[in-house]
Amino acid sequence: MKGKYKYLLRMQLYNLFGINRLIHSRDKQEKQRSAIVAALGLTAIAILAIYITKFSNSMAEAGLGKALPTLMVVVCSLTTLTLTFVKSTGVLIGLKDYDMVMSMPVNTISIVTSRVTLLYLINLIIGFISMLPSSIIYILYEHPPICSYLFLVGALFLTPIIPMIISLSLGVLIVAVSSRSKHKNIYSLVLSTAAVLMIVLASTKTQSMDEAQITNLGVAIAETVNKFYPPAILFTNALLHNDWVGFVIFAAVSLVSGIAFIAIVSHYYKTLNTAVFSHYAKKDYKMGALKSSSPFMALYKKELRRLSSCTIYALNSCIGIVLLFVVAVMAVFFMPSTLRQQVEVMGIMIVIQNIMPIALAIFVSMTSTTAASLSLEGKNRWIMCSVPTQARTVYNSKIAVKLTVILPVLYVSAILIRIVIPCSLMQTVLMFLIPTVYAFFISVLGIYLNIKFPKYDWTSEYYAVKGGAISVLATVGGGMASSLTPLYLCIIFPHYQMIIMLGITCLILLATLAIYHKVCQMQLYV
Repeated sequence: MKGKYKYLLRMQLYNLFGINRLIHSRDKQEKQRSAIVAALGLTAIAILAIYITKFSNSMAEAGLGKALPTLMVVVCSLTTLTLTFVKSTGVLIGLKDYDMVMSMPVNTISIVTSRVTLLYLINLIIGFISMLPSSIIYILYEHPPICSYLFLVGALFLTPIIPMIISLSLGVLIVAVSSRSKHKNIYSLVLSTAAVLMIVLASTKTQSMDEAQITNLGVAIAETVNKFYPPAILFTNALLHNDWVGFVIFAAVSLVSGIAFIAIVSHYYKTLNTAVFSHYAKKDYKMGALKSSSPFMALYKKELRRLSSCTIYALNSCIGIVLLFVVAVMAVFFMPSTLRQQVEVMGIMIVIQNIMPIALAIFVSMTSTTAASLSLEGKNRWIMCSVPTQARTVYNSKIAVKLTVILPVLYVSAILIRIVIPCSLMQTVLMFLIPTVYAFFISVLGIYLNIKFPKYDWTSEYYAVKGGAISVLATVGGGMASSLTPLYLCIIFPHYQMIIMLGITCLILLATLAIYHKVCQMQLYV
């Protein structure tokens, strides 16, 4: 089993990062693109590490150094919980290479263990980014005993396990429940979206503190962790009180939960995959009238069906706009009146009013269905290449689906936020106008990059949507950079906020028109 497990894991790592193609490819441009993506990834990691280091250092200087490890455990756990659930659907169950893998002389335990290990390694990187800087700051300020170093190292490797298993269990449970219905894709999408919203709401609950708690942040963190995440208390007691028993329990719970999950899923692995790949036919099928539509409308409906039938595609592509809607609803119905009064008294409300259009644009920039829409055609891409219409029509249909998903939710969210935040007429107009421009920009940018960097040879939708897909990474990175840059400039230069927002929005609009003009001249294949 050990040798088979290693080969399966190595094969997935090569597929995830494109290492095998990079080694054996003779295309210099492809190697250059991979080098650029790797450099951008390392830059993003460095930026996150710098921000976490600055935040941790500020807390330590404020006398809250002992709360740092606990806080970072919670941050790492919530991040792992959310990201793993978004990725879980297409990594463990429902893989397109299921028949090929099962035809190999390997058992289901090796398959499940290798796939869980891959997710663990990804989450381990997230854990190191979020916990390692704060751990170093904690050591420098608190000077803990030698045994605390062992606890910190153990926490770096063990913290991602429990939230990862929780997310994977939710994903498998959703697959098991939805697979019993002939509309399993719709049920899976609805249940997955509801689970993401529950995770987001739970994470916001852990951050809610009243005025008394704010005066003693260390107590607030401890009480919050005690209430919502008991495993972190075991680690905190071990670190602060040299509690070896608590740390051993923390390690045992993490390892046992992982082993138990692998054993249970391995036992039902074939059954779950069989249910996912099975199809239901209506017994009362009758030939009806043949309906026809324009090429654009036919492609548009096809793309909508693709979005609704692929859970990981819908979740990853639409999570930004879903989060915006959740934030808007919470602002209207759950924002404490005392918090709003404090924001107004401190003068923060004026800043929020001015930067709100760009803040909405950030959520829009996180949402891109077009960046993976061509790649998801996979081995069936010959269909879109052979349809009797121009390539421009195919591109427009995919852009239209993106706008159909994002614009209605964006406008409803903007209206809700406008109810909570009083704005002038100009601010209200910009709250709708600027995010709309960004919606068109991210749509056109996504389709352009997917034409340039398609990924058709995937074995799971995960690899086309997230797993090393250059078009997706570049689109989200470009969108975030284009929206965070004006936000940063508006904060640094508050007297020129209107000029900055209007100027950059005009540049974004011109860039959108230029990219779209270039897209219309590109063919699906040469």
